[in-house]
Amino acid sequence: MWLYVTLPHLQLERLQVIQPDLQRQVAVLYDEQQQLVVQMNPLAQRAGIRVGMTLADAWTLTEQLQPYPYRETQQRALLHHLASDLYHAFAVISLDSPAGLWLDTKPMQKLYPQLQHSLTQLELQLQPWQISYRHGAGKTPLVAKLLALSGMQQAADVPIDYLPCSPVLRQKLKRMGIHTLGALQAIPRPVAGRRLGQELVILLARIQGEQQETLRYFSPPVWFTQRLPLLAEAGSWQALSFPLKRLLQELEHFLEGRQQQTRQLLLSFYHRDERVTKLQVGLAHGGYQAEALLRFCQLKMEAVQLLAPVLEIGLQAKQLQPRQHEAGDLLQGPRTATKSLAQLLNELQLRLGQQQVFGVQTVNEYLTELSWQRAPAGAALGNTELEKRPPWLIEQPLPVDIRQWHLHQGPERYASPWWQKQNGNGARDYWQAQHHDGRQGWLFYDYRHQHWYLHGWFS
Repeated sequence: MWLYVTLPHLQLERLQVIQPDLQRQVAVLYDEQQQLVVQMNPLAQRAGIRVGMTLADAWTLTEQLQPYPYRETQQRALLHHLASDLYHAFAVISLDSPAGLWLDTKPMQKLYPQLQHSLTQLELQLQPWQISYRHGAGKTPLVAKLLALSGMQQAADVPIDYLPCSPVLRQKLKRMGIHTLGALQAIPRPVAGRRLGQELVILLARIQGEQQETLRYFSPPVWFTQRLPLLAEAGSWQALSFPLKRLLQELEHFLEGRQQQTRQLLLSFYHRDERVTKLQVGLAHGGYQAEALLRFCQLKMEAVQLLAPVLEIGLQAKQLQPRQHEAGDLLQGPRTATKSLAQLLNELQLRLGQQQVFGVQTVNEYLTELSWQRAPAGAALGNTELEKRPPWLIEQPLPVDIRQWHLHQGPERYASPWWQKQNGNGARDYWQAQHHDGRQGWLFYDYRHQHWYLHGWFS
């Protein structure tokens, strides 16, 4: 059994969700070349506007008409995004751009043994989208599509106007008094083929499932990309914050279903004359929540000045990684901190720059001066196979009075090789020692200078 889902007003209804003010307007999307209405909202439908009507005729029906250009690329992108959400419940999806898709229910029969179970899952997946749709179920993909487009319950009742055939063949069928699919199927196939040609024979074979349909199977995207046209030009960051928040909520939903987070956002602000302002927001520790991502974007926007009013916003997130969950205390309950360490480090790096906020990581090197390196802020300390060393190393060893120390473990001989003379070519004997005030230090005796030095502290 195949399910076909048609979404006649997908682009306009998504605009209404992202920009709710559009719901109170008599809004339509129109084809800029042919000046024909492509999609409309309920207010426009009640005003008498129909799909395929010229924009000039629509103006004559209401003076409150709000026309917006229809974008084929955006429609296809929305259909891909919708299919990505449906992929959580349906394993085999085929796109029928720009406003429909097929769902093969056979691979999911163990989870949804009855058709009603599949329809329930379909409704649950589409509910957050707040869009209208029609569906049809049939044993072949074409029958399912014809039922969805026509709104009929039985394939025999589908008018021939919905058949995917040439206007010439459709006109011949009407002259013969054939107006439904059932009447067409009642004619013997050889007779129909001799009188109406090969096109009809192939069409009937597709309807009966005797000829396999050429379907484009969907595979989920590996990153997130969305583009949102604005209802009015925006000339300030404050005016862009609300539509940007909506896009970030879409991103959060995308990442939530995959248990991922993003380490980089690419914002594109489209102006007139095809000019684009790009803004890159780097997140060293990743993020996925819309509220937190919006704060990071605002921090970055404060340092950038818009050169011209914005017509569209684009959001792209490619550097995705598995989400890192912070461990809590089972006995003390959830943490009360308002910001996680990752959020704090992200904000510091956005304000100060990534080069100014970093961590220290151990390296498996024999020489003490080479046993550490800079690392991304918040990265793991590292793991070396060397003997235990103090976590706090002094950048420049300090001379000490050995009479104030008590040596209790050592020595360990460290000598730099001849090819690393810049690190000193003298031998050192390291000791773990205790100061007379109780502190634990890491001391060494430098044979070249004939003196004791403090190189670090133990916690």
